[in-house]
Amino acid sequence: MLHPDTYDVCSGLDHFVIIGVNYHNADTSTRSSFAVSDAAYGRITEQAIQKGITDIFVLSTCNRTEVYGIAGAGALTDLLCEATGNTVQGFKQHGYVHHGINAVMHLFKVAAGLDSQILGDYEILMQLKKATKYAKEKGLLGTLLDRLVNFSLQASKRIKSETRLSTGTVSVAYAAIEVIREKVKDIEHKNILLVGAGKFGCNVAKNINEYFPGATVRITNRTHQKAVAFAQQYQLECVPYEQLGIIANESDVLIASTTAEDFTILPGFFPVQKPRLLLDLSVPKSIDPDVESLPGTTLMDVDEISAILHNTFAMRKAEVPKALAIIQETLGEFVEWHKIFLHRHFLGEVKSKLYELSETRACIMPDSNEKEVTDARIQKAVKTLAVDLRTHTAKGCQYISTINKYLQMDPS
Repeated sequence: MLHPDTYDVCSGLDHFVIIGVNYHNADTSTRSSFAVSDAAYGRITEQAIQKGITDIFVLSTCNRTEVYGIAGAGALTDLLCEATGNTVQGFKQHGYVHHGINAVMHLFKVAAGLDSQILGDYEILMQLKKATKYAKEKGLLGTLLDRLVNFSLQASKRIKSETRLSTGTVSVAYAAIEVIREKVKDIEHKNILLVGAGKFGCNVAKNINEYFPGATVRITNRTHQKAVAFAQQYQLECVPYEQLGIIANESDVLIASTTAEDFTILPGFFPVQKPRLLLDLSVPKSIDPDVESLPGTTLMDVDEISAILHNTFAMRKAEVPKALAIIQETLGEFVEWHKIFLHRHFLGEVKSKLYELSETRACIMPDSNEKEVTDARIQKAVKTLAVDLRTHTAKGCQYISTINKYLQMDPS
């Protein structure tokens, strides 16, 4: 929860708006209909320029499409709907709108992975950077929005380094790697067999190549051509499915991810008794549970492996208060910057007036070193004024006070 004082100070951000559709309130089909392609982004850019909107960028991923801008919510909604072929009514049914400090907080949470479908997922960062880079190249990212994004990225960086919000396994494919690492010693000298060449098997294979590069990995699949293509892609050894019983017996680690309705891995496949880890990631199960009765055999199904994920999510959830504290602290730093930003024109006017006064004094008291001394005195005066404006907003009094202080400064 933000402190009320923070909201008061940020009241100048009332025109900062975020409109969007995400996984919280829209299914995959709906999110896809609002997804912004490169061509759609181009149309939004053109329309924004025509409508005089100078601060805007679009963040579009598989889980969210959001438009950030210094503009009215209606204008941003129209831009999104026109570019994606949706109706405003359809957006109102599935979308959301954030204004002012609530929009600021939402941006910080998105950048930190607190609003990701998988808590702590930082993949959104690259997409956020890409979106703002595109907007800047098109001249649609002003100072305020640019600095706001930068502050959110600073908070995200601190959260990643100072908390455990992004640590731990977040997918079954990675959880399988954690299980193997924990239960199998000298994995680089072991034989790993993958049964199934579907999307899930693909993820497992990529992880094995990354984490266990020295291991011997083989793949088999009912459709041999698919197994061959899979093996070539991931540099694995492909073996015929008809030899499943033989190659299963040779394996130290067997990972099954098939869609068969009956058990395909049977106790009779393992006449050789040795330490062996079997991971059944199939639904329904493809490894006969009786296999676990064999000496030295450890069998884990997808539910047991998923339990590791529950532990990870519990750990990450416990880190949320720390992450929010960092966001609050960084938001406070943004507020301090924003105070000065709100007075930038006034500070510029005061600076100009001080230079006018300096020119008058130079005519009365000419000095060859006057310019260097004058620049230093004016910079000091304006800096002092900026500090004062953070706590006192009576510009008239501050203006007079700054001029008096400047006139009283020792020119030496």
